[in-house]
Amino acid sequence: INAEYGGFIGGEGEIDGKGALKASNFVQICQQTGIPMVFIQGDVSTGLTRELASLMRSVAMATVPKITLVTGHTHGHAYLAMNGQGLQPDLCYHWPTARISCLDTASSTEHSTDAWESSSNMICDDVILPSETREVLRLSLVAAGSFPEGN
Repeated sequence: INAEYGGFIGGEGEIDGKGALKASNFVQICQQTGIPMVFIQGDVSTGLTRELASLMRSVAMATVPKITLVTGHTHGHAYLAMNGQGLQPDLCYHWPTARISCLDTASSTEHSTDAWESSSNMICDDVILPSETREVLRLSLVAAGSFPEGN
């Protein structure tokens, strides 16, 4: 983005095993070459599979800067695997249309938060407008160059 580079991983719809494995391999390549990663989550969902677990493991082990943007409604394991809050993204942004849903295993009910609730609960760093996305991601990639290794 405007001379700043990063490895972009986007998700829209169901993440299947082949897609999760491909993303896992891409994360490992970014890690090996020191390229910061940007995860863009649209309307994403999936069940827990061996391949999705491989993606989660690759993201969790990566020490390069990781930035997350949630644009749509993302669910449970897919949210986590795509560098969700549990994997501690260095920076996380939501569009006003973003929603995160997780299954509460104790009550078997789905809990959903919108962008503003996520921001107030410090799940994301900021709620940004779609028109601001390019510049915010560019500045985030510039800042990523000063992040300490292993952050």
